[in-house]
Amino acid sequence: MLQKYLKEKKKVVEDNLMELLGNYRDKYPEKLAKAMEYAVMNGGKRIRPILMYMICDLFDENKKSYDKIKEIDVALEFIHCYSLVHDDLPAMDNDDYRRGKLTVHKKYNEAIGVLVGDVLLTEAFGVVASAKNLEDKSKVQIISKLSEYAGFFGMVGGQFVDIESEHKKVEIDTLKYIHAHKTGKLLTAAIELPMIALNIENEKYQKMVEYSKLLGIAFQIKDDILDIEGNFEEIGKKSNDVENEKNTYPSIFGLDESKRLLQEYLEKARKIISDDFNGNQLFLELTDYFGNRKK
Repeated sequence: MLQKYLKEKKKVVEDNLMELLGNYRDKYPEKLAKAMEYAVMNGGKRIRPILMYMICDLFDENKKSYDKIKEIDVALEFIHCYSLVHDDLPAMDNDDYRRGKLTVHKKYNEAIGVLVGDVLLTEAFGVVASAKNLEDKSKVQIISKLSEYAGFFGMVGGQFVDIESEHKKVEIDTLKYIHAHKTGKLLTAAIELPMIALNIENEKYQKMVEYSKLLGIAFQIKDDILDIEGNFEEIGKKSNDVENEKNTYPSIFGLDESKRLLQEYLEKARKIISDDFNGNQLFLELTDYFGNRKK
């Protein structure tokens, strides 16, 4: 069920991305437009925008809300892709490959890599502001949340602490902060933003936000494990975590304990779905997918 859903919704998301990217295609400066498209359309699971469709299906059986999230899912994926472009830069992780292809700064050059990240982040907010099927009040709330989760109090803050923590041992609370902000905040956005668009304001809103936080930590722990156990053919990149002496769950707890902690977070997430969302099959399968994915 989940694999079929992921495949179907990935096509929807990528059609949306290509449609929005068409606003820049063949416009001056053409090379920047091409580099943007290269950064966005070079693969990826599209799990964050797909999560938005899952939320729509959870709260709106008639699927009439799909039009409300079309631009939001593009905006969030733009921000996610910008973060990957900057994360790969020589000043950050210095990666040559992403999803099995040359990173943006290797395909073009470092300056273009910086500018592609800049433009994707900036345009994301314009995409939401221009959304045709969102109320103005919802637009303001969504832009505010996107800014919070992508910026100082979210992903950038987590990335900063991650960079500052290289080549030194940190406390577990610092590692949790890095994971919760660097990775977790955009996953929370994927679940919270469509609920804002749908005007969901009940207790289930808070339960879903709690679920997203557990999923975000589990996602990063799994990434840390894959950086050790995965291979280039499966994950599409070579990890530099050891060379950069990055703090990860395996580096602090060891591989076996990291796997145990991963299952602990996933079990807490499963419990929320079972207890508060009638054991929704799609979300239960998604939770298991986060623990079993190979890339």
